[in-house]
Amino acid sequence: MWLLRQRSTCSALLTSRVHSLACSRSSSSIAQTSPCIGILREESNVWERRAVLSPHHVQALVKKGVRVVVQPSTRRAYSMYEYETVGAELHEDLSSCDVILGVKAPTPETLIPHKTYAFFSHTIKAQEASMPLLDTCLHKHIRLLDYEKIVDSSGKRVVAFGWYAGVAGMTNILHGLGLRLLALGHHTPFMHLGGAHNYPSSSAAKAAISNIGREIQYGLMPDVLGPMIFVFCGDGGVSKGAQHVLRELPVQRIDPTQVEDISKTGDHRRVYATVVRREDHLERIDGGGFELEEFNSFPERYKSTFAEKIAPFATVIVNGLYWEANQPRLLTTSDAKAVLRRTAPSDLDAEVAGVPRLPHRLLAICEISADLYGSIEFLRSYTSFDNMFHIYNPETDKSVSGNFSEDGILMMAIDNLSAQLPRQSTDHFGQQLQPFLSSLMGADWSQKFADLTIPDTIKQAIITSGGRLTPNFKYIADLRAANTP
Repeated sequence: MWLLRQRSTCSALLTSRVHSLACSRSSSSIAQTSPCIGILREESNVWERRAVLSPHHVQALVKKGVRVVVQPSTRRAYSMYEYETVGAELHEDLSSCDVILGVKAPTPETLIPHKTYAFFSHTIKAQEASMPLLDTCLHKHIRLLDYEKIVDSSGKRVVAFGWYAGVAGMTNILHGLGLRLLALGHHTPFMHLGGAHNYPSSSAAKAAISNIGREIQYGLMPDVLGPMIFVFCGDGGVSKGAQHVLRELPVQRIDPTQVEDISKTGDHRRVYATVVRREDHLERIDGGGFELEEFNSFPERYKSTFAEKIAPFATVIVNGLYWEANQPRLLTTSDAKAVLRRTAPSDLDAEVAGVPRLPHRLLAICEISADLYGSIEFLRSYTSFDNMFHIYNPETDKSVSGNFSEDGILMMAIDNLSAQLPRQSTDHFGQQLQPFLSSLMGADWSQKFADLTIPDTIKQAIITSGGRLTPNFKYIADLRAANTP
């Protein structure tokens, strides 16, 4: 009875609290002269539990005299109580805030005119689904800053969830590999692993993977599977996060030039990993090696040899590459068909009853970059936390979900992977964003874009201002026109 009374009391308090928050106004307690940051409630999908700043980051801002207004949410991994305890205000209305921060884009109708927003907008490639959002930002004279374009002098992104996307993606694909191999007739240690969101932290997931590593070392992987080779495409934060997870297994690093030999001679009591960078698979069409400066200026002069020299010998491809439409693809639709046919077993290969042969070496693609129709051409739809995998069949050029025994390649392409580890991802992202917050708060946003006196790192990431595309992003209009039938 005592427990029931406590639950009833807590429920009543929460209902009363949320009601009062929804009815309150952010101007009630602190003078409007204080700089103010708003934190959006994430509503893009039911799994989105991340925030742009953690309570720890909010506390640091409050100590500097910044008002922080957080929209109420009981879905957020960090609780409302944790934010309020460090000095944040909990209010639905963010109209008094100078800058409003989110992770994913809010719905266009909720955008407040003439405000400065920062979030991942998915507009820089003129993505069709995000064009209503862009139009609304232009119509409402919103200054839209996209984290994806906050880059250093070398063009490297400096505010991103990439590391934990890599951690979650690698965990998921090992889980999926276990299910796929079971459907093909093989029990493996990977069956003891769940998806990343089944673990309270990356440490807990890595502990489970470490146990799998010991079983592999003991020889509990069926030797008929041959050596497993994990190919990491790219060497940025995404790739590094994924590689960090694989280190829990007995892994041997190899050069990309060794993959074919290792696929024939490797040891099934370990796994192999190689990192493929641009210079490992790109070469001039008219002959010659790779030159970064030329590639950046004239990518059309290059072709990829990935499908010929690397992909056929991989067990799992982990893709974290940033790709643009004028660059060569890693794998085209026709490449996929050729890759699987190349390593299909011969009719002359003996098969023992109860010990089935693998249909081909390439079993899975972990598409962490989740770029539809991108460097993996046949990636045409995202997967989700509820339905993490589908199988793409190059022969039919179709994907099927829900049946791990289908012919083809296991695909995972979740576009918000780090949301599976929401508290750690929030900590990580906020730590990267924190150095730029003083510039955001110190800016005079009433000025025209050309007159804004803010660091170039921030200014170059602003997509819209004053009802127009900024100079760096005028190309979006051209892309939209080109994409219009």
